[in-house]
Amino acid sequence: MRQALDRRYSQFIIADTAMTYAQYGLDEFDLGKNETAPTGFMLTAGDIEILRLVYEHRFLRREQLSRLIGRHAKRLHRRLLKLARSNYLMTIRLPQQKHIYGLGKVGIPILVEQGIGSPDVMGKRLRTNELKPLFLNHEMMIVDVHVALTIVSKNSHARLVDWREGRELFDTVLIVDHKGSASSPVRPDAFFSLEDSRRPAEANRTHFALEVDRSTESQPRFEEKIRANWHYIEQGLHARKYEIKGLRVLTVAVTNARARNLCSLAAKVVPNRAKKYFLFASLNDFSPENSELISGATCYSPRTVGIDQRHPLIPPPDPLHKESTML
Repeated sequence: MRQALDRRYSQFIIADTAMTYAQYGLDEFDLGKNETAPTGFMLTAGDIEILRLVYEHRFLRREQLSRLIGRHAKRLHRRLLKLARSNYLMTIRLPQQKHIYGLGKVGIPILVEQGIGSPDVMGKRLRTNELKPLFLNHEMMIVDVHVALTIVSKNSHARLVDWREGRELFDTVLIVDHKGSASSPVRPDAFFSLEDSRRPAEANRTHFALEVDRSTESQPRFEEKIRANWHYIEQGLHARKYEIKGLRVLTVAVTNARARNLCSLAAKVVPNRAKKYFLFASLNDFSPENSELISGATCYSPRTVGIDQRHPLIPPPDPLHKESTML
């Protein structure tokens, strides 16, 4: 499964990086004139694992890398510094924030050589000095969710078996209602799947479209996003796009208060039959330290607005039903 995931990542992550920056009004990147590693530097298997993890997540902080590979943060810091100085990694510095690491120019051919990256991205460049805080804060929130799910699912009955980002997720839906008809974009921040070992193989996966919310969207804009996702699922377009049966939309907000407010808004926008498609949570709950992230009561649902009840990402199996259930 790990190899299958690596192949899937290699199809889009590096190649899609330029699109992601363009989406936020950024240019492709350039790491400077020195695009070869200095002589005398010896790349190790542990270094390649670091490059692979940064590749999969697009960006990572030192603490996140430390948790993912199980190395002490201070020892890891020394190695990251050498990898950055050798242009295997790029370092992004924002005021009053911890350093962010991305894949460097010299790191790309290493991943290609290892069969992880694709040769057709060798010419893509990135100007790190043009990475704006708005873009990076949004991207790092996606990374926070990805890292938390990766770590928690290692010791859970539910494993993270698929994670996708980028243009391949973009789609449109035609909405016809009392306002008339209009085409609306559907552009989730990520798509992921959790596989539940408690269920039979034919019904053990739950699929999510992820939206991260940094409280920057207006209420009308968020309402339109909710409506688009609702019609997208009800028209069965997710089945064509992802070749799956059920899909939930998980919105992760910065605070619990924001998550509750968005959940209440969704309850007003969608009909009762569609409320089961939506879940809302806060970034505080999506922590690698939260062992109950997947199976505990972490999410708000429009179905239970007003009673402060929370729900798990994956509900416990119902012995009387076959969880078609796992919508």
